[in-house]
Amino acid sequence: MNDDLAYYLKTLDGVKSVKINNEENEIYVEYASNIISLKLLKMEILLYLDIVKIPSIVAFNKYSKNNIKEYRIVIKDLCCEYCLKGMIDDLLETDGIISAYSDFDYINKYNLNIFITYDENIINKKKIVELEEQFNSY
Repeated sequence: MNDDLAYYLKTLDGVKSVKINNEENEIYVEYASNIISLKLLKMEILLYLDIVKIPSIVAFNKYSKNNIKEYRIVIKDLCCEYCLKGMIDDLLETDGIISAYSDFDYINKYNLNIFITYDENIINKKKIVELEEQFNSY
């Protein structure tokens, strides 16, 4: 299946390379953002895997080196794992957010940390704080 997914993704206009790591459940895609958008690429993967309606992204990294700042979003009381995956998905689609991962452990749902990096030329700290407030109001 992973060979089929990799082959399919490589046929998409703008996709340069695909690497799938089964052991880590990771998909690495190098693509030309001026040809295919991240949102379309994500939808192609989710549709292929038939998981469109299930939040399933737990971390991401867009690998940028421009003006990167770090920030820790604290979720005071996490509803559930699916809410966290929805938050990570929202961050993935937010321009300027470069990476995100959490310290979620399936046991403690209080004061969960989402560690992000962001490009301060695209998004400012005020917008990050607004996202944090939005996530804490779920």
